[in-house]
Amino acid sequence: MKLPEYILEIIQKINGIGYEAYVVGGCVRDDLLDRSIHDYDICTSAKPEVILNLFDRSVGTGLKHGTVTVLSNSPVEITTFRLESEYKDHRHPDSVKYVSTIEEDLSRRDFTVNAMAYHPSRGLIDPYKGQFDLKAKVIRCVGNPDRRFNEDALRMLRAYRFCAKLGFSMDETVKKSIDTNASLIQYVSIERIVHELKEIMETNPQVLADMTLLLKPVFNELDLALRCSQNSIYHYTDVLHHTLDAMCYLKPYDETLAFALLLHDLGKIQVKTTDSNGKDHFKHHAKVGSELSKELCRRFKLTNEQRKWIPFYVLHHDDKFTCDLDCIYKYRVTYHLDEEHLLNLLQIRYCDAMAHSELGQKSAKDVELFYAYYIQNRNRCMSISQLALNGKDIIEATNLRGKQIQEALNMCLKYAFYHPEKNMKEELLNILKNEL
Repeated sequence: MKLPEYILEIIQKINGIGYEAYVVGGCVRDDLLDRSIHDYDICTSAKPEVILNLFDRSVGTGLKHGTVTVLSNSPVEITTFRLESEYKDHRHPDSVKYVSTIEEDLSRRDFTVNAMAYHPSRGLIDPYKGQFDLKAKVIRCVGNPDRRFNEDALRMLRAYRFCAKLGFSMDETVKKSIDTNASLIQYVSIERIVHELKEIMETNPQVLADMTLLLKPVFNELDLALRCSQNSIYHYTDVLHHTLDAMCYLKPYDETLAFALLLHDLGKIQVKTTDSNGKDHFKHHAKVGSELSKELCRRFKLTNEQRKWIPFYVLHHDDKFTCDLDCIYKYRVTYHLDEEHLLNLLQIRYCDAMAHSELGQKSAKDVELFYAYYIQNRNRCMSISQLALNGKDIIEATNLRGKQIQEALNMCLKYAFYHPEKNMKEELLNILKNEL
């Protein structure tokens, strides 16, 4: 393992006063997988006070748990070999006990692929066959899975995140234990849950289909979507798998659009009807889904910007786009969308259409045609700020006042949109005088 010079210097400095020090965890795993490494964690037999005295630029960021951060080229967390006591809150150990060997420290870790350490002289330390599991592409717990998940319920989400991120499968004992202990998710904050969800959504959203039981206490809508079939010539699967398929078409990835796609069809659960021929219908699902998405955005504590736009995208995700100026006018002028948000809506509509049956996918072509039409017709007046006149000009040239000024500007905007060559001050004033 080729370590950066600043990491080698830290290890050598600790070794130089008689203590052991190893890089540990994710950096070792990622090096063995030939993945880029973003940060290095170090484990040591030296106690925190020793590290604080040894390094001038160091901060006791987690002294309760034996962690000191050394400010080098990048901040490096250095943690004393430790074992952890009981986890009464199913998230954090009540106390830690320092131990003398790296092997003891590795025994407390979550998964075998994260329970490896490396020293430039001693080489790889792998008491739980993490290297074997990397080759087998499997996520397996260190020791008893029930114990690991009862200690820290967040580990259940991390297991799925590693499967998504690394393209691994989950050991059957791990999956069974997660199903057994799923109720422990209540001890994990919504912020941490959503953080893990975001990681999974970005790397492999299909993994969410295996998480419906685990997420039930905070996101029961996923399980309901899984159970909501779509017997229709336009669909080939249930609402959840359609949703996840749509998310896979989102390239490049965008967090806000991914959430919009995740939530876009949840309204179908409430409005589903089945006719006498056994065909399913979902009238007004976009409107119902938009209202539901508002509540989910609050529940997940998403940003104010996301709370504004996700319900809008859900409301309009099923809109029909036609190649005419009226359609452009509706979105850019009536709905006050700038180009960025219109193109976002088109992308959501396209991803949704592609996750339909072959017949349903035909609407994706309509999106492509509208996009090309829009690009050809984008250079026209689409906001009042682009008009060749303003409110002051109208006041000076007419008797209009108050609300009439805004109405006049809107009239000029509509005229200039459809007649871009006539977006000139005198021309627009003449239109107003003739119309009013």
